[in-house]
Formats: sequence, structure tokens, C-alpha cells
Amino acid sequence: MKKRKAQVSTFYCDANSKKHILLLQMNETRGSFWQNITGGVEDGESFLDGAKREFFEETQISLDKVINITKTELTFEFQDTWNNDCIEECYLFELKDHEMVKIDPNEHQNYKWVCEDNINSSCVKYPSNYDLIMEALK
Repeated sequence: MKKRKAQVSTFYCDANSKKHILLLQMNETRGSFWQNITGGVEDGESFLDGAKREFFEETQISLDKVINITKTELTFEFQDTWNNDCIEECYLFELKDHEMVKIDPNEHQNYKWVCEDNINSSCVKYPSNYDLIMEALK
């Protein structure tokens, strides 16, 4: 059975209608690379509920700050670091405004909001992360 995962690209629009994408930097023991919010979906949880839980766990931003959640058509199948077969559904979470993020140092060491003008494929490690960011920028 495939492990279920959720990926979330989080963004807000500034006063000039520019989108700003949230990126999280994994801690050193996990590789120090930048990525979107990602995580496992627990037994009995829907992909959407897993995405909401991971969003809150990884940012400590209240879900009432989210003004729009969109399930994208993007779905990825891959093998994780431990060679588990995985299926990942992808979501866009739009925030009302810029928010402060409180990261868990057991997973991440930093975060940043990146203006759409500065987004490129080298901003994240995995092509699937970039593909979801491009969906957010549409």
C-alpha cells in the first residue's frame, strides 16, 4: 500500500498584487534544502485534512488566516528516502496577508517569503515543489 502525502504551496498577495510564496528550509540533518510544506497523511485522515494539519504543524499559522484552499490536479507518485512507494496530492493555501511563521526546529531551520519575481526552479530541491509553485502563480 502506498504511503499518502500532502504538499501545500502557501502564498499571499501584497498591495501591488504580487504573490509571495512561503518556502521552508529543512534542518541540517534533513539536508538543508528549501521546499513547500509537505508531510504524511495519517490513517483515517483525508488528503485535505492531512494538508491542513501539516500546514498548521509546520507554520503555526491558524487556518482562519487562510482565505482559499484549492486542490490542484497535480498528483505525484515517487519513492521516499526510505524506499516507500508514495502518492502525494497537492494543494494551494492562499492567506489573507503576510504572516509570521513559527517553525519546528526538529524539521526546519528557516523560512522565507519569496516574491513571484524571484521564483525559479533553483529555489526548491524537487521539481514537484516547483510545479506546485507554478500552479500558485497562475
